[in-house]
Amino acid sequence: MERRVSSIRVFRSFVATAAHGSFAAASEQVSLTPAAVGLQIQTLEKDLGYTVFDRVGRSIVLNQRGHRLLPKARQLLALYEDMHNLELEQTELAGTVKMACIATAMGMVVRAVLRIREIHPRLNIEPGISYSGTLVSRIKEGDIDAAVSVRGAHKLPADVLYTQLYREPLVFIVNARTPRADPREILAQRLFLQVSRSSNTGTLIDEFMRRLHLRANDALEMNAMRTIIDMVKEDLGVTLLPLPRGTDWDRDPDLRIEYFDDPQAFRNIGLFESENRGFLTSVLREQLLALLAPRGSAASG
Repeated sequence: MERRVSSIRVFRSFVATAAHGSFAAASEQVSLTPAAVGLQIQTLEKDLGYTVFDRVGRSIVLNQRGHRLLPKARQLLALYEDMHNLELEQTELAGTVKMACIATAMGMVVRAVLRIREIHPRLNIEPGISYSGTLVSRIKEGDIDAAVSVRGAHKLPADVLYTQLYREPLVFIVNARTPRADPREILAQRLFLQVSRSSNTGTLIDEFMRRLHLRANDALEMNAMRTIIDMVKEDLGVTLLPLPRGTDWDRDPDLRIEYFDDPQAFRNIGLFESENRGFLTSVLREQLLALLAPRGSAASG
């Protein structure tokens, strides 16, 4: 009978739990919930066919087999890191990476692609603009290999990797000629130009407005933020949007940008990758992080 093999993530959780003595402490190191760490330990014990911890009240300690397994697990993780950090000749990387990104991130993606073409001429990155709400499912289905998109509230599929790239603040945007007033008063009087709530950004904005009790008497939904901004500049309505990286909206004389004093007033933009295609998409990740790193410092994951 063929045995099931536990993943590297499971062994990371095992080593962290052995080091810290609890699922709660280990969870902080491996960026999972304590419950998820507990489930991974159960998976490891099921795959191995024996227990590795003794449960004593609320504490967990390595048993005899766990002590024997620990150095082997550490060796396995070290070997994996060695494989991950292999230096490759430029000509070794070849293939095609199909990716998509939200419109506001395309400039950054193209700059990364141009760098990759210089370093790895046989690696073809095919970027395209797409709707944020479908990108993660397209990676899961194998339609694309990677995407730069908005991080939504939903849990990621197990075989999709995520790397945080940057944040964009949520701001209230009106025509520069609009008399100054509380956003609630303005929303009660003006047409609210709203990003489609079927998108990750639209859902985020809708939840943010509900939490702050911001209500619009009249609203019009549309997909393109650029179109919304053009309509605000013509004084056809007001809006609440993320302030995209690299735009000049905050310097446009026809617009007035108002920021929210709220720690949750932002959207996260990151790189989503198919774990099965990570050998190639990792090159894109490295270049995106390098572009975003402060000058004179190295990018960090």
